[in-house]
Amino acid sequence: MVKEAKRTFKERSQMDKARRGWWFSIFFLIVIVGLVGFLSKTQIVGENKDILVGILGVLTGSISSMMAIASGRDPAEVDELKDLLAAANADRQALISRLRDAHIQLELRTQQICELQESVIEKLSIFRGQNPIKTKHPHEVSLKPAVEEWMPVDRDEEL
Repeated sequence: MVKEAKRTFKERSQMDKARRGWWFSIFFLIVIVGLVGFLSKTQIVGENKDILVGILGVLTGSISSMMAIASGRDPAEVDELKDLLAAANADRQALISRLRDAHIQLELRTQQICELQESVIEKLSIFRGQNPIKTKHPHEVSLKPAVEEWMPVDRDEEL
């Protein structure tokens, strides 16, 4: 019960924070639009021109981050997610390399076992020096009559 209350309080806190950020972003955007409208209608004095242009540049430079916050994407959260994604990709690459190494070791072991079996069979074979396999072509294979019944008829044999 206490954990649920804490969880809902935490969720409410995050929602309130997101809502405040959204409202501030909207307010900031309105201020920027108002400032641009004001400066376009009034003439700027030469002494303050550099200061006002610098302030306007800073404010308009942060419009993109304010728009991101207003649309629900906080740049800090995006950076945090990018870091998590980079860590997950690093873990993925490590697992892929471990899997590749394990596959190489398994293939090496299989080849070594096959070579060992071949050498043992070669050394212990009673057919040493002889070839025990007599049928070498598919035409030399004799099939049972039940199997031959269902085989397709070869046109060369009919002629």
